[in-house]
Amino acid sequence: MDDKKYFAPISGEFRKQQREWRYRRRQAPAELKQLQLLWLVALACFAVYLPVEVLVRASSPPWSQLWPRLGILAVGVTVLLVLRLPACRRYRDGISSLGLLLAMACYGSLLASRETAGSGALLLLLLGSYLFSPGGFRLHCLTGVVGSAAAAWLSWPQVPALELSYLLPANILAALALGQFNRSRRRLYLREQRLASLHRRNRSLLYNALPRQIALQLRDNPRRRPVRFVPAATVLFADIVGFSQLTRNLSPPQLLALLDALFSAFDGLAERHGPEKIKTIGDAYLAVTGLSSHRHDAALQAVAMARAMHSVATRVGRRHQLQLSLRVAVHHGPVVSGVLGSKRYAFDIWGETVNIASRLQAEAEVGGTLVSEAARVACHGTLCLGPPRILELRGCGAIRAAPLLGFSASATSRQSGWPLPRQTGLRRRG
Repeated sequence: MDDKKYFAPISGEFRKQQREWRYRRRQAPAELKQLQLLWLVALACFAVYLPVEVLVRASSPPWSQLWPRLGILAVGVTVLLVLRLPACRRYRDGISSLGLLLAMACYGSLLASRETAGSGALLLLLLGSYLFSPGGFRLHCLTGVVGSAAAAWLSWPQVPALELSYLLPANILAALALGQFNRSRRRLYLREQRLASLHRRNRSLLYNALPRQIALQLRDNPRRRPVRFVPAATVLFADIVGFSQLTRNLSPPQLLALLDALFSAFDGLAERHGPEKIKTIGDAYLAVTGLSSHRHDAALQAVAMARAMHSVATRVGRRHQLQLSLRVAVHHGPVVSGVLGSKRYAFDIWGETVNIASRLQAEAEVGGTLVSEAARVACHGTLCLGPPRILELRGCGAIRAAPLLGFSASATSRQSGWPLPRQTGLRRRG
């Protein structure tokens, strides 16, 4: 880390004012608690030391020194009480500095009596005004200098100026120590910010690769592979028509740009409509609904996305000066979801439902969506479909499916139970 780039040479504060303000706002609650604790400890020590000094110096009654001592005690109690008020917390820097100035002035009057060892306490207050009070570097220096001057003025001429000369090097050394202290604290703050940024980035990458619930399970227990049976899920399978021809006609960078634009647009549709992207398989796109949510319209979300994918493919193809078409299929049924293996985690789904969706996609018309009967039933009669067909799918048997034409809330066919397209004008006989 280049200190010259981030920190001022003497004060140790951030060069950029906005970053310094952000740092102070974040540290404000912790500094307030620290300041209250320091004032409480100082008051406790002073309250213990006061009767001890009175007993030790009983031969010369310290009544002339009572008022300055009570003044120090009153200043500390007042600062503590004021700092506890929510309305005064934003002014904690000025309140603490004013309290230190008054306390140092009281110690200056005690030094004039020559009957108290107030020099050490004054030096501790001076160092505390630099190192432990919140606020900026200039306020610290101003508090120390003015407080030292007030103590010297109140104790003179009883205390010679030569004996108070220690205040000058004390101020200089305390200011230099404060600069190093500020730089160290702000360096730790930058490291925490960078670690937090890396953590957010890694978490974002993990959530992009895995569903949030699966990622949390792996984070809590990496040895356990989350595998779950889902009795009712809707699988969407989409494939680009004529992809082999595209690979021959396009250069690798052009093909990569096309796929990236298309699949990124599909990801946006998944976020908008609700399905969860599983993976891309070559030029195919696999998504599913019903894994993490149990909404009654989960199947309808998949169908809505399938219908929107065609217009997105046309728009992306037009942008790349191509005629791009899809075959899409939607099927509903049980699946098994989870993560397998110990390296390069990948979330996936398995089961006959996925195989049927893949086989149905191959039977769909160019630019069309094929919906199975199970998916139609899961959509509760809100789909508008074409004539159904019985398809013999390899390895899956006979599956009933129909092309998607749109959405209809009430139109039904008495003979087959399938919704009729709204634009046909057919009416149900009574």
